[in-house]
Amino acid sequence: MKQKSYPVFPDQIQASHDVDGGFLCFWTYWRPDPDDDDPEMPGLKQQMFTYIPALSHEPCLCGSKKVYGRCCRPQRYWRTICPNLAWQGYSVLESQTAVYHGVDGRRVREQLMDEIQLQCVEDTSRRAFWILWGDPALKSEYGIMCFGDIELQDNQTLLVTAMSRSRMAALSRILKKLMGKQLPQPDMDYDPVTVIDKRTGKHYALPIDTRKESFSIKHGRKNVNRKT
Repeated sequence: MKQKSYPVFPDQIQASHDVDGGFLCFWTYWRPDPDDDDPEMPGLKQQMFTYIPALSHEPCLCGSKKVYGRCCRPQRYWRTICPNLAWQGYSVLESQTAVYHGVDGRRVREQLMDEIQLQCVEDTSRRAFWILWGDPALKSEYGIMCFGDIELQDNQTLLVTAMSRSRMAALSRILKKLMGKQLPQPDMDYDPVTVIDKRTGKHYALPIDTRKESFSIKHGRKNVNRKT
């Protein structure tokens, strides 16, 4: 799957927008690749950041159900969000992967091919790849919005990738619906979360504490913990 990043980066957005007045939002789109013999397979993934303004009295876009003025606005660290499946609100960006070992590849492939919310963009004997578009798929000038990926490797391993907990939950529900009790427990892997210090403008890659759902960052000898 080819990926192309738009020339819009957090540093540029940060310089021109109020860090206490909105959020960075991360988007992923798919569109046909006109340079390929088969533009639809695998197509081209495009990623971009935008800035979304927020008002203090409005619900916080991080998904906490608190108002922005009492949630993310007073926090020291500026976090990125991404849209949920079917554009049902937003969630904090937390890239993660679920790995399912020992699956029945032939059966899984058939089931995923029949799932209306998924679009297969690659199908070979060694690898098959689906993108979660949702139903209906949401289109924009940049392409069709993507909400996660499922990859079948060597007909025995499933790699499920999502940019937020909400998206991973949506993908897990699809797999449980299709596979039921045959779906094994996954091995989970969480990528560090990148945040921006509102005071200094510095970027930090913070590990996720999956038990307490908090970030931890070191400033010299001092540890600072922030709830998500």
